[in-house]
Amino acid sequence: MQEIPRKSLLRSLLHQRGFALVTVIWGLGLILLLGGTLVAGAKYRSRIASADTSIARAAAAAESAINLAIAATLMPEGRTRFPLQCRMPGGERAFVTVEEEIGKVDLNTASKPILERLFAALASDKAFGERIAGEILRTRSTTPSTTPRPGTEAGNPSPSTTNGKQGPRPGITSIMELDQMAGMSLGLFRKALPFITVASGRTSPAGEAASPALIEALGLSPPPAQPRRISASGSVTIRADVTLSDGSRQVREALIDFEGGTQLPYVIREWRLGTSASSPTQQRRLPPCVRI
Repeated sequence: MQEIPRKSLLRSLLHQRGFALVTVIWGLGLILLLGGTLVAGAKYRSRIASADTSIARAAAAAESAINLAIAATLMPEGRTRFPLQCRMPGGERAFVTVEEEIGKVDLNTASKPILERLFAALASDKAFGERIAGEILRTRSTTPSTTPRPGTEAGNPSPSTTNGKQGPRPGITSIMELDQMAGMSLGLFRKALPFITVASGRTSPAGEAASPALIEALGLSPPPAQPRRISASGSVTIRADVTLSDGSRQVREALIDFEGGTQLPYVIREWRLGTSASSPTQQRRLPPCVRI
C-alpha cells in the first residue's frame, strides 16, 4: 500500500479546515444578517404601532373636542367663545372653530351668479369658474325635488326648512361629492371646502355669518363689527384641530343640525376628516378645555 506523503496529507487537512472555516464564517454572516433583519423589522413594526396609537389618540381627542363644543353651544348663556384654543384632559392641544352653515354657499340652492363668483375667485379663472358652476347646477338638477310645504320661500327658506326637512329635497347630499364632479381638481376642491355647504337652503350666504375670505370673494357687505354669538339653532360645522405632544395631528369636522326634527337637541349629520393646511397660533400655556 502506497503511503501518502506527509506534506500532501498536511495540505489536504489545511484545505479542509480552510473550507470549513469559510463555511462557518458564511453561516455566521447569514445568521447575523437574518438577526439584523428581524430586529429592524421589529423596530419598524413598533414604530408603526406607536404611530397608529398616536393617530387613534389624536382622532379620539378631536372627536371629544367636538362633543365639548356641542355641549358649550347648547348651554344657555354659555361663556365659551369660538375660535377656542385649549388643553384637553390628556394634554392634547385643541383648536376648535364653529361655522354657521348659513354663512356658506349652498351647492343645492345657491344662485348661478353666486356659484360662478365663488369658483372663479377660487380658481382665479372666470371661464373655469363658470364651467364648475354649470356642472354643479347640472348635478343638482338630476335629483327630483319634492313640493315645498306651505310657508316656505323659494329663495331663502327659514332655518327650519334646511336639510330637506321642509322644502325641496337636495340633489347633493354632501359637500364631499364636489370632488367627483367633472373638471374639479384636488387643489380647487380643498380650497372650496371651507366655503360650501348643503345645509343652509339659501340662494346666497348670510353676510353676518360668512367668513371674511368668502365676503371678499363674493363681494358681500361686511358683517357688523361686534362678534356674532353662535346659538344652538340651525346647522353648524364644528372643526377640531388637535395636536399631541409628539407632533401627531388630527383634524376632524362634524356637521351638526340643532333642528334635526327629532326628540334630540341635535343631530350629527356627517363626520369628515378635515385638512390641516393652516396651523393655529401656538401658545405656551393653554387653558383647560374642561374646568372642573
